[in-house]
Amino acid sequence: MKMSRFLKVFLCLGLASVMAAAQETVESVRRQIKAVEAETAREKSLHDAEKKRHAEFVEVGRKKVQALSSQNKTLKAEIDSLKAELNHISEARQKTLGTVKWFENRKAKYNESFAKVIDSLVPVFESDFPYRNEETVNSVKEIADQLHKGVIEADDALNRTLEVFYDRIRLGYTTEVWKGFLQVDARNVPGTYLRYGAVASVFVSNDGNDVLWLSHTADGGYAWKNVSDDLAMRTVLKDVMKVAEGKTAPRLVMIPVSIPKEAE
Repeated sequence: MKMSRFLKVFLCLGLASVMAAAQETVESVRRQIKAVEAETAREKSLHDAEKKRHAEFVEVGRKKVQALSSQNKTLKAEIDSLKAELNHISEARQKTLGTVKWFENRKAKYNESFAKVIDSLVPVFESDFPYRNEETVNSVKEIADQLHKGVIEADDALNRTLEVFYDRIRLGYTTEVWKGFLQVDARNVPGTYLRYGAVASVFVSNDGNDVLWLSHTADGGYAWKNVSDDLAMRTVLKDVMKVAEGKTAPRLVMIPVSIPKEAE
């Protein structure tokens, strides 16, 4: 009897423990299931968020690719346009260079011809009235040489040549008296010069013994003519020199002028 009760109690206790253990296992499984479900939901949420970000990234990339493609087309069109413009400029430049070269050649030929013309004036000035001729001739030669070498331009050469002519023209409107020496019969005679414009020149020695005036020669040049033995002419020229130097009262005097034969 007691044994049967013990068994009953034991069975009850065992059954109770089994039921408690079973109940604990079910709760544990439920908790695990919930944890798995929560983890799954979280993973799904993360996956959805990642998927959304990926889609946005793809869309942004697609738009950037489209924008870059459009920019590339625009840039290519601009490059093609610039190439065409560059070719046009290059052609225009070649034409311009050809024109410049043609003008430079013409300019060089013109300068060379003009230099020869200026240089041809040297004999003219050499045979001109003998006053500062060497200075004038050197100026003309220098102008021609600088033009030939390209140191100066044609317009500058022209202006400087005209200035030389103007100086010679102005020479004809001036009178000058100065002291100097003149070669007379192998003698270096000191005296006074008188230049009247570019038509007459007189020399009287300091002692008054030598009186000369500038005369044209048969070959078209000039030479000093000694009138020391011609009393009348000598007197006239000495009076001319006195008036020019201011040693006597101003008055009209006779000045000998030599005229070339071709001008007679």
